[in-house]
Amino acid sequence: MPPAETRSPSGSSRRDPAWLWLVAGVLLAARVGLGFYEERHPAQLPDLVEWEVAEAAPARAAAERKPILYDFSAEWCGPCQRMREEVFADERFASIISRLAVPVQVVDRQREDGHNPAIVDSLERVHDARAFPTLVVVGADGKAIDRLEGYPGAQKLVSWLTQASMKHRLSVKGGASFKIP
Repeated sequence: MPPAETRSPSGSSRRDPAWLWLVAGVLLAARVGLGFYEERHPAQLPDLVEWEVAEAAPARAAAERKPILYDFSAEWCGPCQRMREEVFADERFASIISRLAVPVQVVDRQREDGHNPAIVDSLERVHDARAFPTLVVVGADGKAIDRLEGYPGAQKLVSWLTQASMKHRLSVKGGASFKIP
């Protein structure tokens, strides 16, 4: 009997396990899906402003002799989100806001819930907030000092708030005195 022929393999004798290709495909699909999710739902930076509840703001503003800053916004509002990221999540700007005013965030939920809490409706009506974002600076007595519609950028917003805060100080009894020689 002739000896059996031994063939030497021309390629690798190992086979790629099919399950390994399946796992790689699933991981790739998951990463692509996660990328789309992250694009539609970006991670939010923490809000560093110490917001006061609307009902307590007038008393605190009177005690601290500061104006109230109402930030009228909505979750769906792109410029509001940008302002949150560039101003409210910035430690330096958040600190300036807290020094200059008693900040109150008024979030409109009309689109999401079909209605707003009574305090939100009342504040929006009183301060004529029809666009978002709208920032309104008022004295502890509720009288408007200044307003800003839209988001002009972080530096301009802080500059505007500084000027509005100065107007408030000059209007408050005993807030500022000048001697002319």
